[in-house]
Amino acid sequence: MLIEKIRKDMQDAKRNRETTKANLLSTLYGEMFTQSKSGKEFTEDDELKIIRKFMKNADETLSFDIAEEAKQKLLDEKKILESYLPGQLSKDEIDTIVTKMTSEGKTIKEIMPFFKENFSGRYDGRIVSEIVKSKIS
Repeated sequence: MLIEKIRKDMQDAKRNRETTKANLLSTLYGEMFTQSKSGKEFTEDDELKIIRKFMKNADETLSFDIAEEAKQKLLDEKKILESYLPGQLSKDEIDTIVTKMTSEGKTIKEIMPFFKENFSGRYDGRIVSEIVKSKIS
């Protein structure tokens, strides 16, 4: 599971005195550890949701007018977080899948759940929706 890789990377970052990485991974690990001890089953999807939450927080902070140094630190943190996420489907890959499904007569109500079930966390739902709408109309 990712939590163990994050723990190991956190320890390595501390040993190598990479403070930004060590601090980020320490916070991330703490969040995951807390949720894993909550009593319900803790899955890799749960881990990915936490990483995405951290990414979203960084994006929201970047949308504000902040000092250049703080902006660079957030961009560095995003790169670290992205390294733990599975590869994202490209727009072309999404288009190919949607084209095939629409040619089979599938509707948006069938396509969206298909993506959620088969590509969870690896696609942008807004892009899928836009492509489906453009193919159906």
